[in-house]
Amino acid sequence: MSRIVIRPRIQIPVLVVIFTLWTLLGTTYFTPGDVVAERDWFGIVLGCVLLTSGVAGIWRALRLGVVIDAGGVRVRRFDSRDKFTPWSAIQSVDCSQIDVRGGLPLYAPVLRLSDDSDAVIPLSALGSYSRQGAERKVEQLQRLKRDAPSS
Repeated sequence: MSRIVIRPRIQIPVLVVIFTLWTLLGTTYFTPGDVVAERDWFGIVLGCVLLTSGVAGIWRALRLGVVIDAGGVRVRRFDSRDKFTPWSAIQSVDCSQIDVRGGLPLYAPVLRLSDDSDAVIPLSALGSYSRQGAERKVEQLQRLKRDAPSS
């Protein structure tokens, strides 16, 4: 099975633009040269924090998405660690409404884990406002789960 990476189309460019502006804000503390020349430690620390957090934000935004491979499903989120779920731990893949955005329901594949009947992992990066679109992705995930080597 080849590795499949699915990324959110709108969220990544928006986050990259925001964190690029954040990084540029950090560089403005160093451009006049007054902060470094006068040894304004507050300005130096603030500029360094803005620069590093901006670059880290761009890096995290570019990694967003869902990675599907022979081992399982890895969900890469912006604000937390990656969540890896092996195929053997997935009992089923279902389509479910996971959220309401702008008054419209958001449908996405949901991984139901075999170890706990209540444990579910919604794949919001694969979400769609169209139930049929989300169901197509569910069918694709179900095929990949069937074809995955059992371990």
